[in-house]
Amino acid sequence: MQESYLGATNTGNLSDCSPEAEFVTPDKIDITHFAPSAMLAPFVTQIYYFRCEERETKDRQSAALGHLMFFLSGSGVVQFDKGEATTVSGAMQYGPGLAAAEFVLSGPAHILGFVLSPLGFVALTGKPANLFADRAVRAAEIYGPEIDRIADAFSAGRADSSLRVADMIAQATGFLLRQVRSVPPAHVTMIRKVIDWLSSDLDPDVELLYSQLNMSRSTAARLITRYFGCPAKPLMRKYRAVRAATVLVDPQCTPELRAKVESLFYDQPHMIREIRQFTGRTPGALDGDDSRILRMWLSKDNYRDVETFPG
Repeated sequence: MQESYLGATNTGNLSDCSPEAEFVTPDKIDITHFAPSAMLAPFVTQIYYFRCEERETKDRQSAALGHLMFFLSGSGVVQFDKGEATTVSGAMQYGPGLAAAEFVLSGPAHILGFVLSPLGFVALTGKPANLFADRAVRAAEIYGPEIDRIADAFSAGRADSSLRVADMIAQATGFLLRQVRSVPPAHVTMIRKVIDWLSSDLDPDVELLYSQLNMSRSTAARLITRYFGCPAKPLMRKYRAVRAATVLVDPQCTPELRAKVESLFYDQPHMIREIRQFTGRTPGALDGDDSRILRMWLSKDNYRDVETFPG
């Protein structure tokens, strides 16, 4: 399984959902992954179909990439780290997560989602990713009313079984490819270097990144924020914490690798704070029964946005 697949729009209230709702167990959720077409792949890292038939689904999502989501059935409420709780339904676009968020879905919930790469977010939306970090809007505000018509057709097609998921993916792919905007080659090179830097080590040196970019520090900082949603230092913290959690929940993690991960942080309280901020749980809670879904989302086998996994 994979990171949580929710966006948000329209101010809501998480307390309107049952406060006693328990975190959903993995056997209640089914997620199917699809590879994007070759033409879409630079902009979309993966496509997924999320299904949960429960009346209510509650969990936390770790900091993630931006997603375009079609709620084929169901709706919900998501609470971002800094901001009001907001409702989710229909077609939504939200930006990269910079901290963990909590969500409650009213089901049955069926969601078709497209995970946008840093290049894809800007190329497809025409907007800076940082303006949407830890927030979301109705997708129509970005893509226009056509996307609402697509979402309505998908929902109807799911309800009467007249549309297969493959048909929806093909239609959405065609729509997204029509949205692609030109991105300067220098920006594409910068994105590639940032991803390579993030992939190079569990605790990459920020100064090393700037030394590798063929542009002024101020320009590099502005462009990293535009495409990744935040400057290099918090970006490094986000990936260090999420990937540390990924290692810690991996059943094949060796004592040596665990010790290496723990050494990335000043001390144990620092590690606890960082992992809790970016995944929504403390390292100790990652092994608890209520975090089984989160552990699936953090599995390195499903880690897509950074291509290599040091260690």
